[in-house]
Amino acid sequence: MQCKAIKTAIYFLVLSVLLNSTNSWAQEWKLEKQKNNVSIYSKQTDSGYKEVLVKTIVEANPHALIALLDDAAFSSQWIHNCIEVKILEEISPTERLVHGFFAAPWPVKDRDMVTFSSTTSTDNSVQIVISDKGDTKPQHPKYVRMQNMHGLWEANALENGKSEITYTGGGNPGGNLPTFIANSELISTMFKTFQNLNKVILLDQYQPIKITE
Repeated sequence: MQCKAIKTAIYFLVLSVLLNSTNSWAQEWKLEKQKNNVSIYSKQTDSGYKEVLVKTIVEANPHALIALLDDAAFSSQWIHNCIEVKILEEISPTERLVHGFFAAPWPVKDRDMVTFSSTTSTDNSVQIVISDKGDTKPQHPKYVRMQNMHGLWEANALENGKSEITYTGGGNPGGNLPTFIANSELISTMFKTFQNLNKVILLDQYQPIKITE
């Protein structure tokens, strides 16, 4: 009888932790939009600029995300408002310094950012950490340098050859852009980017090579 009571107490304790964790997550992240297999959430930061969490499920191996992001020349075809992405330095097979240029609606000046990306992976998962390196390259006179940029790409294998892809990140758009405009643009840009990602990640050139015996 005592053993049963202990098991019951443990069950309710675990259930309570799970429920509190779920409620905490719900309070922290606010659903902004959900459509066509893409969900985007946001949360406010102390700076006033929002961070976003974007999710989607694709019929592709997690490693397809690495192949897609490695194709810098194709970036402008799917990353919304992207003008160009340049690889400044291949530090190692899993580390690189990247310079991205982005269009902004008139009369806002176009933006650029310099970031460092580090990739780790297993057979069933991928993580790509993005950190700001804007101080490593002089600012371009035609662009406003974005600051404190950070992000995390993740791809995790699901059943039936599918993967869940998520991106979490944010930063400071630089200049004198009002926060409400910057936040709205961030949410719109990342949602459209993931809509595009859903399509292009399925292209043959981004599928991992299958090795057969």
